[in-house]
Amino acid sequence: MSTSARAEYPGRFALAVTLASIAALHPVPARAGAATLPTSFSDQVLAASLNVPTGLAEVPDPASITNRRVLFVEQASARVALLIGGSVTTVGIVPGVTFGSERGLLGIAVDPGWPARPYLYVHCTDGRSGNHVAVSRFTLTGDLAFTGTGQFVFDAASRYDLRANFPDNASNHNGGTVRFGPDGKLYVSLGDDASGCPAQDLTVAAGKILRLDVSRLPGSGGGPAPYALIAPADNPFAANADSTARLVYAEGLRNPFRFNIDRVSGALVVGDVGETSWEEVDFLPAAGMDLGWPVYEANAAYLSCVQTPPAPFTAPIAWYDHPTGYAIIGGPCYRRPASGTLRFPPEFEGDVFFLDYYSGLLRRVKLTGGTWAPAASPGQPSGQNWGEGLTSVSDMVEFSDGALWYCRQTQGSASTGEIRRIVYSGSTNVPPPEQPVVALSAPRPNPARGGATLAWTQPPGARATLAIYGPDGHRVRTLIDGEVAAGGPQLKTWDGLDDHGRRAHAGIYFVKLDVNGLKRTARLSLLW
Repeated sequence: MSTSARAEYPGRFALAVTLASIAALHPVPARAGAATLPTSFSDQVLAASLNVPTGLAEVPDPASITNRRVLFVEQASARVALLIGGSVTTVGIVPGVTFGSERGLLGIAVDPGWPARPYLYVHCTDGRSGNHVAVSRFTLTGDLAFTGTGQFVFDAASRYDLRANFPDNASNHNGGTVRFGPDGKLYVSLGDDASGCPAQDLTVAAGKILRLDVSRLPGSGGGPAPYALIAPADNPFAANADSTARLVYAEGLRNPFRFNIDRVSGALVVGDVGETSWEEVDFLPAAGMDLGWPVYEANAAYLSCVQTPPAPFTAPIAWYDHPTGYAIIGGPCYRRPASGTLRFPPEFEGDVFFLDYYSGLLRRVKLTGGTWAPAASPGQPSGQNWGEGLTSVSDMVEFSDGALWYCRQTQGSASTGEIRRIVYSGSTNVPPPEQPVVALSAPRPNPARGGATLAWTQPPGARATLAIYGPDGHRVRTLIDGEVAAGGPQLKTWDGLDDHGRRAHAGIYFVKLDVNGLKRTARLSLLW
């Protein structure tokens, strides 16, 4: 396959800094202390002496609950644990987990329907029937509504496998994240299984982010779930003849160990761990994107593949070289909660954070005028690093208190791990400006025959432009051109015709919405 120039994603930029202090860095994490952060930010320990904590999730309790409940997983012990007010208890042990290298219990998510749907979901390498990656659900029992002690447990017999056949031939590049989006779907990251080109093959789950529907799963039974039961009808490749392809949300990834989801727009922030030279963070505002691996590593041509992926590739919004860091951790897209003494100032709204596991850098980037660029805070430790000293961080998530909570494995050995959080202690008395709500839903139906309905939300009095673009970037049809409408939900139908009244060819199209400079994109497959 040709390694022609990679298409640029609007707003990309290079983080081309070589830090002299780590120029000779060997990728072995050192024992960690408190992070160095900007003025008015501090790093707090919430739990210590943990056994290699890997991922964490907040239990969605009512806002009136003072002690929030935090679930986390331990990579090598296969333990799911619960943290309440500094106290840690065991929730359960996931059976059949394989260990060694990057294998283990890697990720956790809580059903957004909690507590009516008392389920947790885990991502793990699984040895019950050969080596595979499994995504499984467990049913929790106990004080689910937090009316007393807040404790709960799961019985291993309650396990329901969504799928337990994802590839794990190599002991590394497993992915590791499970998170729910604002659409209620479960997103799952899988690495390329150290195999490269299959990341460009839709019939192989390796090197992908999957999007699964868990709403129709039975309340009991061991699974695995039929593909048809967990494949959303609006996934980008829902019409593909292959059952694995119908689960794919994004492709072309090497090892997306950690990603987060913007709870406002639904966009994914993905840290894709690099190979020889580059670490990259990808921003996915729409389904069906190809991030280019292994044809590209960040923006550098890397390897030709037999598979022929669709063009163009989506370039990262930020990247850095080796030895600046060796393993990127995709952090959150920050959204200020409505209240909370720990929330960051208004200027952090919508900013993206990412870290490096080995060098301990923490960086912050902001989207301004369509361009992603580093954003600085007074007192930050260096020009590009918003924080330093965060070595061995395996997961970072924004919680409802407005703080950034994270797992730290410290030396990667038993009884040295921690749960910590970054908090803001400055003044937040000045109310933030009201943030405009702009959200573009997935076109329906998708794939479409002859036309599709487009739905979005915008603030009152905003000026909107809505257009259809072809895969080569040319505008096919203008549906709305700078019109002002009342706020709230909006609908528009595309009849499948171009601006000249001709029928558009079957293929992939992109719906692009611009509301007062806030841009949203959705992918649409048109069939005839």
